[in-house]
Amino acid sequence: MLKALSKTLSTTLAMQMFQVMRTGSAVLTGVVLAKSSLSTAEIGQWELLLYVGTTLTFFWVNGLLQSISGLHARVPENSRKAVIYNSFFVFCIIAALVFLVLVAGKASVLQLITGVPNVPYLGWYAMFLLFNLPSYPLEYVYLLRQKPYAIVAWGSFSFGFYLLALGIPVLFGYGLETGIKALSGLALIKFLWTFREISGFRLDWPDWPLIRQYTGFALPLVLSSVVSNLMLIFDNWLVNWHYQDPAVFAVYRYGARELPLVPALLFAVGASLVPVIAENQARRLAELKRRTTGMMHILFPLTALAMLTSEWWFPIVFNSSFRDSAVLFNIYLLTLCSRVLLPAAIMLSKGDTRPVFRISLVEMTVKIALGLIFINFFGLPGLAFSVVVSFWVEKIGLILVLEKKHGIKTGDWVDWRWYLGYSTGLLTLFVFLFAR
Repeated sequence: MLKALSKTLSTTLAMQMFQVMRTGSAVLTGVVLAKSSLSTAEIGQWELLLYVGTTLTFFWVNGLLQSISGLHARVPENSRKAVIYNSFFVFCIIAALVFLVLVAGKASVLQLITGVPNVPYLGWYAMFLLFNLPSYPLEYVYLLRQKPYAIVAWGSFSFGFYLLALGIPVLFGYGLETGIKALSGLALIKFLWTFREISGFRLDWPDWPLIRQYTGFALPLVLSSVVSNLMLIFDNWLVNWHYQDPAVFAVYRYGARELPLVPALLFAVGASLVPVIAENQARRLAELKRRTTGMMHILFPLTALAMLTSEWWFPIVFNSSFRDSAVLFNIYLLTLCSRVLLPAAIMLSKGDTRPVFRISLVEMTVKIALGLIFINFFGLPGLAFSVVVSFWVEKIGLILVLEKKHGIKTGDWVDWRWYLGYSTGLLTLFVFLFAR
């Protein structure tokens, strides 16, 4: 039965399910901790650990992960196994460096990142990162091997047991430390699982020329990720600097979000097609068009419904103090019009990553300039509009590179009729609601 299921499950759907499980486990973990006997201070300790881990990993994890499939599609057939094993080796090396930084430079690192000299259970959390980070490439290994069922099984195990490992100890009164120890044990199992799956790809390693090629290929994506996160940090700083009011900052934070799962679902579509676009460009671009059009049929109606009802459910889900956050949320929903375009996936399949970073610098410049101008004239909604515009800068820049440099017409991978119809409808609905 499982084999039959694997034949009906596409890698795109499997990657989307994987991203849903990833996001869902994070949300449910927060709910479990809030419902447990942990004090607010103890939950804050966990959040600090997450913040430290994210700060030390966000700028390299995504770039290196995306580069696995991109480089895999570009190298000769006889080098593809080496790409998989050596990318795992790079993750192991960087994870070890993160572990050493946290353990050896504990006080100075914490003071720099969090402003506090000590966070409880950091040693166990560092152990969790040491073994968990090298397991990240496995989803891409299954993707490249066209094993969708394995992607779902890996996600179910990883995120299901993540929730159980942390949730059961805190719910039954064994404390946060026991939960983090359990997570470290889970991470060790995931590491061994990953090593077992990847060890079959081991050829001559480490292959330093290939590692240099891999890290060089990933560097523009890593730098682009840094720029994207700097823009988020800038927005938070600007709200604090302009208003100097924690209540206004909270209203902005609660409103400055997209429809849940939208970025993850669209990312999964692009990631699943990167390895195969280069093999048969015309057919795969047509497949990209078909799949993104299918996502439009789902995401645009859901976004319109969320926009239409947000003023009603925002005060209920949160509280009446966040009624104004609904306006910001509606503005952020407009980012779907640019999110649903996936030129970066085609750029990765072409092995052309440098323009991604250069365009991200232009995007950041536009974002900062518009943010400073718009917040003075339009307040928090103006800052939200600057995000919508800057997203378009990135997409238009990448589309122009594809058109001019690679000769790929946008109509080959975007269904203009559905796209313009849905985008016009969503914008019309927004104008109607915003003008009331």
